[in-house]
Amino acid sequence: MKQYELLYIIASSFTDEEMSQIEAKVAGILTKFQATVTSTKRLGKLRLTYPINNQRHGLYVMVLFTAEPANIAKIEGALRITNEVLRSLVTSREEDEDYEQKFDLIQFTEVNIETREERSRRQDRGDKPAAKPEEKVEGKEVVEDLEKKIDAALQEDKKIV
Repeated sequence: MKQYELLYIIASSFTDEEMSQIEAKVAGILTKFQATVTSTKRLGKLRLTYPINNQRHGLYVMVLFTAEPANIAKIEGALRITNEVLRSLVTSREEDEDYEQKFDLIQFTEVNIETREERSRRQDRGDKPAAKPEEKVEGKEVVEDLEKKIDAALQEDKKIV
């Protein structure tokens, strides 16, 4: 028997009682395929990077278990068709690893990146990018010169092609 960990995500719309039932269902799937559950730990609710089944938030659960390597594919298949589980991941783990540590999950924050088209439209209009008052731009002239050189090089590449 080899040690594994299972991380799965459940929709955040479930109550605590329903969560317990889903955890029991997942444990039942594991025991059905001769796995022994060592521990189950709820890691918390987080915003998903992208929507899964129209869900924006998910509850993360970590399960440590032991099983035969031949049964892992069967476990993954059963979890894949379970309606309550949005996503799951089974990985092997080392026997000497300490899993009683605190898991620090970091909330996803969206980064707004301006596309080249938006930048060129802004430059055509003569608009300047909105600078935050707390930001200090050092070497502003150098950055502007560099952007002009990059834009010129990109325009030359378009003419060649």
